[in-house]
Amino acid sequence: MSITFNPIRVAQIKPAKTCFLLLCLSLLSLMPVMANEFSSKQYTVSQGVFTKNLNKQQRTEIIKGIKLTSQADQLTGKASAKTREFIVNSRKKAVKSSTPNATSSNSSHINSAQNYDAEFTIYRATSLLQEDYDGDGYYQTFSVIFDADLYSYTHNQLGEVYALLYLSKNGGPWTHYFTTDDFIIEGDSDADEYEVITTFLSGYTRDEYDVLIDLYQVGYDDIVASYSSDDSNALYALPLESADYDEVYVAPYVEVVEVHGGGSISILLLILIATCYFRFLAQDNKNKEN
Repeated sequence: MSITFNPIRVAQIKPAKTCFLLLCLSLLSLMPVMANEFSSKQYTVSQGVFTKNLNKQQRTEIIKGIKLTSQADQLTGKASAKTREFIVNSRKKAVKSSTPNATSSNSSHINSAQNYDAEFTIYRATSLLQEDYDGDGYYQTFSVIFDADLYSYTHNQLGEVYALLYLSKNGGPWTHYFTTDDFIIEGDSDADEYEVITTFLSGYTRDEYDVLIDLYQVGYDDIVASYSSDDSNALYALPLESADYDEVYVAPYVEVVEVHGGGSISILLLILIATCYFRFLAQDNKNKEN
């Protein structure tokens, strides 16, 4: 039994195999990018501080410092990624199943029955955008600054509060991204203006994000004041992305070598390419005739 070797069929199959291999290699090179796109976890690092204690240099130092921490907010319990609806409903259930004043272990002597009936409000809020390394108009670090006020019916004008901050991506559900430490507010003074500086480390794609602030009095689980993008455009459609998407593009280094002696080398190269091309066509026609 003889085996016939068909050079024409091989010539037809080989380019197809080459294209297939190149396609596979291209897909393999894209797999890490695709995996990062779909499985990257959302991690943030935040720090809250009274704005009166900050200047531009101090804010810069804080940003540098929070990036050096090994504990993201999601790992310390400061961020849960739960929806606002879920958190509010959970707290309501906790109130029903517990005795008054027992819903928080960090209540203070500042909070008493007399200022539980006080009126709280968030007078204003604004935002700062910082650190856009790739220059695309989307920032990896931002600040939310808000001024919470207390109006008491007694002489006591101090209140101990904390805030839960939420993000809404492009009009989506509010998700919890940070809980502040407890801090003291005094009457309607603006000296207690509070700032939360946040850096998106990973998992936040380039998009517009709205911010919502829920204020709580320490020792109680009911929201005492809220402020969001519905109240101020300063918290609306913030252009943000995480650090893993905010990478500086570095152009590849290309060395240009100038060759003197006219265009003779270029002409010879063109002749060589043309010769090889016509030889390939002639061989291909010959194979087809056979």
